[in-house]
Amino acid sequence: MSRAICPHCQRPQRTCLCHAITATENRIPVHILMHPSELKCAKGTATLTASVLNQCRIWPGETEADFAPLRDAIRGCPSFLLYPGEQAQSVETAPLPGSAQLLVIDGTWRKTHKILQLNPWLMALPQLSFAELPKGDYRIRKAHREDSLSTLEATAYALQALESLDPAPLLRAFDALKQSQLAHMPSSVRQRYRSE
Repeated sequence: MSRAICPHCQRPQRTCLCHAITATENRIPVHILMHPSELKCAKGTATLTASVLNQCRIWPGETEADFAPLRDAIRGCPSFLLYPGEQAQSVETAPLPGSAQLLVIDGTWRKTHKILQLNPWLMALPQLSFAELPKGDYRIRKAHREDSLSTLEATAYALQALESLDPAPLLRAFDALKQSQLAHMPSSVRQRYRSE
């Protein structure tokens, strides 16, 4: 028997986060390329990001064929990839045109790297990264790199730098997700995820 899903936040009804979601108008449209393994991940933040931001769309996939509709959607628009590549410009200082689009890859480092390898067109986009990396607080999910941010955090801080977006609505929703996840963990597991 399938669980009832909230149509807005796309989470099971018993862990619905709509109470913590405040619709927020962002000027720069955000496109999240979600690895298929993230679709059913309860700890994922891409869907929550899209629930908060008025201009945010999720594109599930991995291959060039999967993302062909996205490429059609952004054709003719200056598009930038949020990714810490060697040639990345700083989000704090990069001058983006008014019609700019922001692309964010959602997945583990290994999965995002695979998406990049399968999509040379993404590597051809100008890249954006943080000159001063914000401190992440994704304590409900273990990361193997110090520079790891959740998709929600990376998007929130990038839009804060690029268009002076107030990140508070996104971070409030993120806090609600973390609290919900911690509340439903067995106590023995929960202790491993508590902030130090």
